[in-house]
Amino acid sequence: MKKVLATLFTIVLMVSSAYAHNGMEHVMGTVASVTDNSITVTTKDGKSQTIATTADTKYTRMDKVIAMKDIKAGDQIVIHATKKGDQLTAAEVKVGAMKMNGMSGDMGGMKMDHDNGTTPPK
Repeated sequence: MKKVLATLFTIVLMVSSAYAHNGMEHVMGTVASVTDNSITVTTKDGKSQTIATTADTKYTRMDKVIAMKDIKAGDQIVIHATKKGDQLTAAEVKVGAMKMNGMSGDMGGMKMDHDNGTTPPK
């Protein structure tokens, strides 16, 4: 029975993962700059990637609809984009929660030191 459940769980994960990607390219990183028709992102590997935006691009921050003008350099971002040739065009832009600079302490085991977690736990 455990094997059957494990197999079903794996299948569900694979199907939902495939459905979530739905042929989209994903770009994650930090916003380097924003123009009227594009967002440039610095990815984790340090590469810069510019993604076109259109009037149809949807923007959210923590599941709330925002406008492109609300996106600023330094924001953490995930872009779901379509690819045509070498050009990526954003279908959806998800902006991460705002940083809470200056906060520190231990909130239910969640390390919130202002050093970005570089200090080893005590």
